Amino acid sequence: MRIKFCNIKIWKVKSEKGFTFLELIFVMVVTGILSSTLILPFTASMNWGIRPEIYATATYLAEKEIEELKNGGYTNVTGNLGNVTSSITLDGRLYTENSTREYVSYTSGAFVTSGTPTEFIKVTESVSNNVNSDVVSLWTILPKDFYDPDPNP
Repeated sequence: MRIKFCNIKIWKVKSEKGFTFLELIFVMVVTGILSSTLILPFTASMNWGIRPEIYATATYLAEKEIEELKNGGYTNVTGNLGNVTSSITLDGRLYTENSTREYVSYTSGAFVTSGTPTEFIKVTESVSNNVNSDVVSLWTILPKDFYDPDPNP
C-alpha cells in the first residue's frame, strides 16, 4: 500500500516495531522486585555508616561532662549526688545523658559503693542515642584530697 503525500511516496510498514503494554508491565515488575531486594542492604549500610559518628558524639558528651565535674571538684559534686538525666540534640539526633554520682570506698583493691560520705566519689556517665540502642559509658573517681583539698584541716 502506498500513500502519496506532497508528491513523496511513503511506504507504510505493516508491522511496526515497539513494546507492547504487557511487556512494559513485566519489565516494571521485574525491576521493582530486584530493586526491593537492594533496599534492605542499602538502608542497613546507611545505619552502619552513621554508627561511628554516633559513638564519637556520645563519647564526646560523656567526656565533656566528666571533665566539667572534675573541674568543679569533690565539694561541687557532693551537692548533686544520685542520678541526673539530661537530653541534648545534635545534628538532628537526640542524645540522652544519664549521670550517676555516688560515694565509694576503696577496699580490697576495688571501689565499693558506700551509703555514707567517703573520700571518693564515683561518677558514671552513660550516653545513649535515639537511632541505635547502644550506650557509651565512662566513669571516673574524684578523690577528695586531690581535687578539693579540705580548707579546714
